[in-house]
Amino acid sequence: MLWKPYRLRKNWQFQEVIQTGRKIANPSFVIFSTTNDLKNCQFGISIPQKLIKTAVERNHYKRQIRNILILHLKEHKDSCQIDNNHSHHDFVIIIRYSYPKNDFTTNQGNLYKLMCKSCYFKLTKKTNNIWREKEKVN
Repeated sequence: MLWKPYRLRKNWQFQEVIQTGRKIANPSFVIFSTTNDLKNCQFGISIPQKLIKTAVERNHYKRQIRNILILHLKEHKDSCQIDNNHSHHDFVIIIRYSYPKNDFTTNQGNLYKLMCKSCYFKLTKKTNNIWREKEKVN
């Protein structure tokens, strides 16, 4: 489970990030982000009911995304920053049509790429190799 300080929980928090935030997308994810005044980044995950019909599957995909975020936070000692001068952000992560078709490592690479594009995640050799190896296979 994603630790409490790192979660967006209320509907108004999600709406605030979506309405005022910056939008970045790829075939697997849409990410909205805004800066916050907290000492850490916060993440919210949304799975569209039109895309994934059953609650069991939606919860499964939420757990997968949470696991990707937890792996990243543990790897970087609970930091989602690029450097010490970087501000913290609120993120809303929404899955898209190709997410259920891909395997976990592909989705993990897609999320890391998108977060790196937005310049908020640290890109390490380990995370870089995950999606580079996958691209070589395809």
